[in-house]
Amino acid sequence: MTRTKSVEESAPPNRRIAWWIGVSRPSRGAIRIAATAVLAALIASTGSARLQAQDFYKGKTINLIVGSAVGGGYDAYGRLVAEHIRQHIPGNPVIVIQNMPGVGSLLLTNHLANVAVRDGTVIGAVNPLITTQPLFYPKRARFDPRTFGWIGSVLRENHIGLARSDSGVTSFDDVFNKELIVAGTGGATNSYPLLTNAILKTRFKVVSGYKGTAQGMLAVERGEAGGLIGITWASAQATQSAALKSGKLHVIVQFGLEKHPDLPNVPWVFDYAKTPDDRAALRLILSNQEYGRPFITPPGVPDKTLGILRTAFEATMKDPAFLADAKKRNIDIDPVGGKAIQQLVEETYRSSPQIVERVGPIFRMSSD
Repeated sequence: MTRTKSVEESAPPNRRIAWWIGVSRPSRGAIRIAATAVLAALIASTGSARLQAQDFYKGKTINLIVGSAVGGGYDAYGRLVAEHIRQHIPGNPVIVIQNMPGVGSLLLTNHLANVAVRDGTVIGAVNPLITTQPLFYPKRARFDPRTFGWIGSVLRENHIGLARSDSGVTSFDDVFNKELIVAGTGGATNSYPLLTNAILKTRFKVVSGYKGTAQGMLAVERGEAGGLIGITWASAQATQSAALKSGKLHVIVQFGLEKHPDLPNVPWVFDYAKTPDDRAALRLILSNQEYGRPFITPPGVPDKTLGILRTAFEATMKDPAFLADAKKRNIDIDPVGGKAIQQLVEETYRSSPQIVERVGPIFRMSSD
């Protein structure tokens, strides 16, 4: 039996779809008109989004809260960004700086998570150590870092270890066999030497109580301590360049997810990790160096608003006026985007419970 083709099946292939919807194949002119209409709609949509962004921030004030005291490094970065980013936010809102110091930005971060408004008019400049606080201090860290809106970071940080030339330690290998007294000023200068002691079996002896890195380095200069472990390379260059050039101080180790290009011959801490678990333990603590000066929004800020802030941040990082101002203030710039930081934070929370349990006591010992 021969089946008779339907009308639509008999039609040329390029007209079959058109037949089903009851119209003939459009002309080229019609296609051009339609394409023009679509393009116009897209342009109108983009313009509308810009107008909405401008309408939202126009006449508003953004409170940029710094989680450290006035005059510190985080404060310096916060004020630098505040002076330039407003020009890249549609509507040019006023930006007001506030300071909320306390426990490595923990006070501020709890405020952002539980008190601050969630409409994009509050931004925090925080210590990157907040990402691990809930893992090690779940009772006092009342937030989940994955829920914040990560806008971006002005700087990737690479920490180093310094030793006096007369300390008897001239390389990282030496400290596996010889004790080195180091000044502890809190944060990395406490946690990094204790971490390498526990994971790699180095022999650092941390003397805590110094109020800041400057005081810690002064103790090294006086001979009270043989070195300082956990100072940033940028800070060492800015404050210890003469001692480094003269050979009074040696850079004996570097910390970071990657080696710093300025320090190709300085031992890298990951090269001393003997097992995958050792590397995972180091990475859990050191990963936040990739976003050393981060800016965040409270949880729940709308995606569109967060996108506006991220776009403004990225534009600021490329702004010649911003870069010139940073150079004038002797502030290093090596930015990281918010999406990249978000991925690193997510990675931190994929760490195994065994690694968290291993690192937790070390971190708490260095922080308490």
